Amino acid sequence: MLKFAVMTFMYQGWTDSAQGSHELLLETLAEAGAEGVEAFCNHFFGEKALQKLYKRKMAELKLVMPVMDLIADLAVSAGSERETAYEHMRQGIDICEYFGAEIVHLAGCHLPAQADPGEARKWIAEGIMHFIDDIEKRGMQLAFENYDPAPGLICSAAECLEIIQLTENRARFVFDTGNFQAAGERAEDNFELLFPYCVHFHFKDFKAADNPRGYTGAHFGQGFIANREIAAKMVATGYQGWLALESYPQAGNGPLETIAPELETLKSFFDRAGRNA
Repeated sequence: MLKFAVMTFMYQGWTDSAQGSHELLLETLAEAGAEGVEAFCNHFFGEKALQKLYKRKMAELKLVMPVMDLIADLAVSAGSERETAYEHMRQGIDICEYFGAEIVHLAGCHLPAQADPGEARKWIAEGIMHFIDDIEKRGMQLAFENYDPAPGLICSAAECLEIIQLTENRARFVFDTGNFQAAGERAEDNFELLFPYCVHFHFKDFKAADNPRGYTGAHFGQGFIANREIAAKMVATGYQGWLALESYPQAGNGPLETIAPELETLKSFFDRAGRNA
């Protein structure tokens, strides 16, 4: 069974504003037909009241937290930066367990200045292996994504496969449909290569833009990312599990305007693929 979550980190400013709240955000997800929430662990660090609010409100709305995004930069070799990353991992793993997450999604790794990318990938893998036994004992999986803020480190298919191999195939993969663009690759070309390691998917969209990258975020379904094709490929494999909508709200739009239509579009891709299978 396919299950749909919505990523919420992009609405952090809205929830803290006079127009929004965490309760209204969760209500908006439930009303839109989401079954799960994918939030940043780091937003809950030291926030016991916020943790309790989410747990209570999610139970009321029958929402779950299947995946949490843990920002911890493991691409550092030693010293205070490494210890900070490890402390983020420790706190994040506890919060994932508190919310009953299935997947601890590691993100936030960046190539240090003058560092060799291959060495930095080894540091990431060593960090993953330091924590993976504990994560698995708690009944969760550790996974990482093709991370577009770090092309050349952990974004291309080859880079991601290298980290999987360095962790003896124990690290799992979150397939982000848009992020391969930062490495000059396309999701539809990498799907078969990475699908055997996938435990989760992020669906997003980009449109062409006059900026150094050549693209920017788009309303889901209105850009050039081959999301329909990826949905069809997933249906063809018989994939059963979670996937998440990652929105790029446009100026003047927040979750009230964005989540419901974009989630409906995402679900329609899978409905259409199922009918055509």
